[in-house]
Amino acid sequence: MRNLIINGTFDSGSAYWTGNDLETSYSEGAYLNNGSSNRVAEMDGRANQTTVMQQTFRVDGPIQTAVTLDAALRNASLNQAGTEGFTVEVLASDGTVIASMTVLPTTNSFTQVSLDVTFDSAGDYTLRLTELGKDNSLGAIVDNISLIVCFCGGTLIGTPDGPRAIETLQAGDIILTETGAKPLRWIGRRVVQPDEMTRNAKLKPVRIDTGALGAGLPTQPLEVSRQHRMLVRSRVAGRMFGSQEILLPAIRLTDLPGIEISEGTEPVSYFHMLFDNHEIVRANGAPSESLLVTERSFAALTPAAQEELQALFPHLVHRAGTAAASARPIPETARQKRLVQRLAKNQHPVLDAA
Repeated sequence: MRNLIINGTFDSGSAYWTGNDLETSYSEGAYLNNGSSNRVAEMDGRANQTTVMQQTFRVDGPIQTAVTLDAALRNASLNQAGTEGFTVEVLASDGTVIASMTVLPTTNSFTQVSLDVTFDSAGDYTLRLTELGKDNSLGAIVDNISLIVCFCGGTLIGTPDGPRAIETLQAGDIILTETGAKPLRWIGRRVVQPDEMTRNAKLKPVRIDTGALGAGLPTQPLEVSRQHRMLVRSRVAGRMFGSQEILLPAIRLTDLPGIEISEGTEPVSYFHMLFDNHEIVRANGAPSESLLVTERSFAALTPAAQEELQALFPHLVHRAGTAAASARPIPETARQKRLVQRLAKNQHPVLDAA
């Protein structure tokens, strides 16, 4: 996950922000008398001027996400509750507003608000905040502005109705797989916090850049867990394993250009999709596995997800310790490494043209 907004905490003052009448010089304590030295922005800098604060950012491809921020009224503005605040807008490069909301705080305690945004295509976009209320230098204050692009959550999954963000899917939805359209039986989610990844680097996701697998795939950057398997379609695999299509954990592919461990500092949401059988689905256009219930994959789930799976699919959990039928062959570790070495040495793509 990556925050597209730079300096949304205003620790660096107005750096990366443009507009009119920016006021980012004071601490939270100056407005709320709470002793905090945390830097914030006020959406009403000088009297008789309208504060506009904006920042332009780039989106790599279609995605659904949200702008989040913390808002409050300064103590001196409490008598203007319900009228003092600001608008939040996301604009395309041609100036079209693609998402907007009005924020009118009513207390001097910070409350988080969010604005859902759908980006239909890659490109440059602008986040703009505009003051509302009296231009009397007594306005709302704002902090922690973020626009998180989730390449784990936010990954686009192929469906008969077109790609859908994985976090919008639910059991019963029809998903396109390599064996046809199949109903999704269960979907689980695990959020990994930055401090967990600091303590255990194996929790960090693998980032696959646009086109890094070959054949233009994935169609936008993709992040998956280290052990999540991606499809390899290669004549080299055919010579080594007797099958041109095999599955390799993403971590094995990090010796190839454009594939690396992500060093992001935001929480990561991992999603698990379960079907009646192990399937190959399309994630940002790239062929990737669904959940194959094994001892390792079951142990990686949250306790709540484990309990839910045990209740819904006891037969799958019961056989987790046995050799489950995978959608494609999964070579042993040593041979996986040799395959990647050969692909790298000969500059072959992970996905040969179909």
